[in-house]
Amino acid sequence: MKQSGQCPKCGSNHVIEDAKAIDHYDYGVQQEMQVGVDRNPNAWIFKAQAKSAVSAWLCAECGYVEFYADDPNTLAKAVQEAKDR
Repeated sequence: MKQSGQCPKCGSNHVIEDAKAIDHYDYGVQQEMQVGVDRNPNAWIFKAQAKSAVSAWLCAECGYVEFYADDPNTLAKAVQEAKDR
């Protein structure tokens, strides 16, 4: 959907781009949804998590949603660091 501008489920071109995904809303403060990868996954604590905010592309016709990491390169580097340990 992000590349084509078309919903893969219903074929609509009515796509809402780059909407911020909200994880939760506490005490008047909203938090962006994030995904994370541990650089040191075998550690008991201090796993050195790399994080990226998430944006959403959604179809205004059928409601289908796709999520995309805003900083996938940081996550990919963290995966490589975990493999190199």
